[in-house]
Amino acid sequence: MSVASRILSLTCLTAIAAVAAETAPEIHVASSPWVGVAGSIGGLILGAVQLIVGLSLAAFCIKKGLDLLSKLLGGMDIWAEIKKKNLAVALLGAGVIISYTRVVGGGIDAMTRSLVMLGSDPIDGVVALLVGIINLVIAIAVASFAVTVVFKVMDRFTTTIDEKKEFIEGNAAIGAIYCGILIGVSGLVANGVGGIGLGIGTVIHALRVAIG
Repeated sequence: MSVASRILSLTCLTAIAAVAAETAPEIHVASSPWVGVAGSIGGLILGAVQLIVGLSLAAFCIKKGLDLLSKLLGGMDIWAEIKKKNLAVALLGAGVIISYTRVVGGGIDAMTRSLVMLGSDPIDGVVALLVGIINLVIAIAVASFAVTVVFKVMDRFTTTIDEKKEFIEGNAAIGAIYCGILIGVSGLVANGVGGIGLGIGTVIHALRVAIG
């Protein structure tokens, strides 16, 4: 099973746990303190599943980011360069990973807000969860695109510099500037992805109201 499939499965489990956490206290309202215990356990399960989703996405961002970086640098072995204490490649790798996590983190935040809504309004919560999943998929796709665009644009700006050669030779200065550019661009991209998610949510809500 691929990483993306596992993340989707965990997301579905999160939604199920959220619904269970909400409905459990309503089954025997009258009753004993055990109802509160059941609700607390449901909330604990929900938190644990969210943590697993976050950790899975963190591992995905690290692997995907470094694989893309290796491809952009002509198949360079990133970990071999880091082992050789190549500070330029280490800074560049750090910038790529931070960029990935910032952009994808926006998708996780959207899903977290939707899970909170599941407790107060299950229908709106499910709609919000769907929007969150779509937003997360968009964020993962856009993260790769944004890093690639930065490299393409910088390659046009720095026609007198062979970036790959500088990275291999351990030029920390170029590693630092690339790291800063990637982090800066990722903030703008993350905000843009959040806006797309908000727009999708607005459209779905409008359709729901129109359908009745």
